[in-house]
Amino acid sequence: MEKKKILVVEDEYSINDAITFSLRKEGYDVRSVFNGKDALERFNEFKPDLVLLDLMLPDIDGFDICKEISKKAYIIMLTARGEILDKILGLELGADDYIVKPFEIKEVLVRIKVIFRRETKRLDKESINEENEIIKVYLKDRRVIKEGKEIVLRRKEFDLLNFLYENRGIVFSRDDLLEKYGDMTMKEILEL
Repeated sequence: MEKKKILVVEDEYSINDAITFSLRKEGYDVRSVFNGKDALERFNEFKPDLVLLDLMLPDIDGFDICKEISKKAYIIMLTARGEILDKILGLELGADDYIVKPFEIKEVLVRIKVIFRRETKRLDKESINEENEIIKVYLKDRRVIKEGKEIVLRRKEFDLLNFLYENRGIVFSRDDLLEKYGDMTMKEILEL
């Protein structure tokens, strides 16, 4: 099994070193950076599964980084900013978890494990039809590939596809689907 990749973005050297050491000890493939510019560069090169992200970086605000990368990786914010509005904003911008400093490294490790455990419970991450791979669904990028060609789906269409797969084996009536996805026409639903 391939090691999960984690990028640590933290400008305080002692915290960065402690987190990086602990993650490597747990068997993760880890890279660490100390500012926002390096974070974005390393993110694009390394393509991590998860990012531990400080908000208060010397050059780029962590919220801006979160906006840019949240569809491509899981994000746990590690920050001294503990105000409720900061937490709400971080989660709404795409963070999957928010931890306020000071923190216990054991808690961070457990939260990472929980995120990765959730990932394995969802769609098979890579493909809906494992036998012949007619359709591949990439959850992080919200992309669908059918027979080698990308299908462009709107947010609701992708959500419906994901919902139907997660509930495979369950029959839903027309009314059930209209209730959940009422702003889509039935024609749009049936064309999926």
